[in-house]
Amino acid sequence: MRPPRPEMSNAVPPPSLRVAAPPPLVRYMGALWLLGSVVGVAALVFAYLDRDAHLARLRETAAGIDAGADAARLDQVAAIAFWGTLALFAVVLVAEALLARPLVRGRGGVRWVLLVMLALNVGAVLLVVAFLGEDSAGFQPTAHLAGVQLALAALAFLLCLLPPAARWFRDARPPQ
Repeated sequence: MRPPRPEMSNAVPPPSLRVAAPPPLVRYMGALWLLGSVVGVAALVFAYLDRDAHLARLRETAAGIDAGADAARLDQVAAIAFWGTLALFAVVLVAEALLARPLVRGRGGVRWVLLVMLALNVGAVLLVVAFLGEDSAGFQPTAHLAGVQLALAALAFLLCLLPPAARWFRDARPPQ
């Protein structure tokens, strides 16, 4: 014969796992990451819209390096430099935008992944400036917007290191 089963009771409800809202500094940091991504996308759009001028300039640069190359080879080199630069910059932007949300939700370890992404971002922006920037002193939408995007990302990363944000990331919270 089986022993009688104890009765379950709902007299005491389970504890509420309340998640604290992020402090304003963390919300500003997340907004800066996303604003930087939007500015970076604007740089990509300007680069795409002005692709003929960029490709012509890259062809001239390639012809200056190898004067004996045929036109097809110069077109290929210019296309690889242009589209490769845009692809790398786009991948960095997408990764940073995707990582901003878990960061604002309290995943403090994401800060260090974003530090690596920030280093890759520096390399991508250097490529954008080198391949898609001009020697003129005027406004260059692609290069300047890429620089603004990098500055916003760097500022956002610095904000996540300030004491209120670091304290909030360090506090124990349930998984989200």
